[in-house]
Amino acid sequence: MHQTTDKPFRVIIVGAGVSGLILAHALQLAKTDFVLLEKGVVAPPWGSSITVMASAARLLHQIGVLEAVEKRCTPMNLFCTNHPLTGAPVLKEKWFSVLREKLGYPDLTLERREFLQILYDELPDKSKVLTGKRVKHVEDKEEEISVELADGSVEKGDLVVGGDGVHSTIRGAMWATANKAIPGFISEKEKQTMVATYNCLLGIAPMQPGLGTNDMTMICNDGFTFQNLCQPDAIYFMIHHKLPEPIRHSKRVRYTDEDAEKVAAKYANHRLSENLVFGDLWRSRTRAHLVSLEEGVLEHFFFGRTVLIGDAAHKVTPNAAMGGLSAIEDSIALANAIHGLTQSHPNGKPSKDEVTTALQQYQDERKPRLQRIHDDSAMVTRLMAHDTWYFYLLMRWILPMIGLFPLVHTISKLGSQGPRLRYAENDEVQGTVPWSDPQPKRQKKIAAA
Repeated sequence: MHQTTDKPFRVIIVGAGVSGLILAHALQLAKTDFVLLEKGVVAPPWGSSITVMASAARLLHQIGVLEAVEKRCTPMNLFCTNHPLTGAPVLKEKWFSVLREKLGYPDLTLERREFLQILYDELPDKSKVLTGKRVKHVEDKEEEISVELADGSVEKGDLVVGGDGVHSTIRGAMWATANKAIPGFISEKEKQTMVATYNCLLGIAPMQPGLGTNDMTMICNDGFTFQNLCQPDAIYFMIHHKLPEPIRHSKRVRYTDEDAEKVAAKYANHRLSENLVFGDLWRSRTRAHLVSLEEGVLEHFFFGRTVLIGDAAHKVTPNAAMGGLSAIEDSIALANAIHGLTQSHPNGKPSKDEVTTALQQYQDERKPRLQRIHDDSAMVTRLMAHDTWYFYLLMRWILPMIGLFPLVHTISKLGSQGPRLRYAENDEVQGTVPWSDPQPKRQKKIAAA
């Protein structure tokens, strides 16, 4: 049963990060009404880089922003590992070009802030993005959901989407609503799902001799890893460092600039190449932060008229570059679910039970894949940091001998199994590995004689 109303189905997105802006694009393409609320500004000067994997580039193509992203960066080239003591090359492979042959789309790396700015700039209707809007309270009712903001204004709609990151305000509101309606529905164990076993010193420095332009270079050590992604004008650097003890999400650590300086000093003399040490990058940095690397996948992605996407629902370490992919895929999968709801009620609104059914389908579709991505990312992080003797032998001796190409098919297959935007109408690129859910080919119109 649907609700008869003159008001269209309206989505309230909270958070103008990757997942929130991607969802905004997908909803505009579907002509679904929405508002996007951001507590700060769009594209703040925070973070380092984002790598758009080939399967994510496919989704950017479907929402019409891939060309704009490609203009702002150049495709990645070599995957390199250097010796931790001498900085000499140990392995160089054309990993990214082989992946492009497999999936048809390039892997793209650019500054995260620039990526967010592109997503905002390419939105057809920017009036739907409201900045300086901090959420104060969420009230979930049978026929609507309302969001009270710190400035006293209220936004009302049919669905609230929490795309506000790992420290999500919307997630906390959803948990409170769920446990008020069904005591114990969100367990204390689930609230402690996110755990940081590693932290990361990340930043940006100008391109310097010693690292290859458009290459990703890793230097693996016992307990920590250097990972540098290069573009012609910048080096996006990361040091993943294992913590003495895991930190639960409830004991959030807020690192200071002084903390970052201490970590940088500790690793300043470690070699990144034969003629470059980390201290060279640090002294020339334009921006850097020390952050926790939470890991975990929640049990519940939704309750009532609230649903979570991106880091609000799951978090992975960045070594395998799957965090951005996961956020983009979430937004596309949720957009498909919302589109199905609105299409089934063109002259009215779906009931709350129908919203629940759609959100359950979204959760059921995403959770198994996200758990796989979480587990693979965790393994890669620990492999690079020599977390066990087996990982040390594999990374230091076995992989340099056999190379990385045996992994290409596995990565390509994982990418090929991702979602597509089902109502997008553009033709897609196809590599040698077929998409599990390919975009239907459009019928070409035959000109009249």
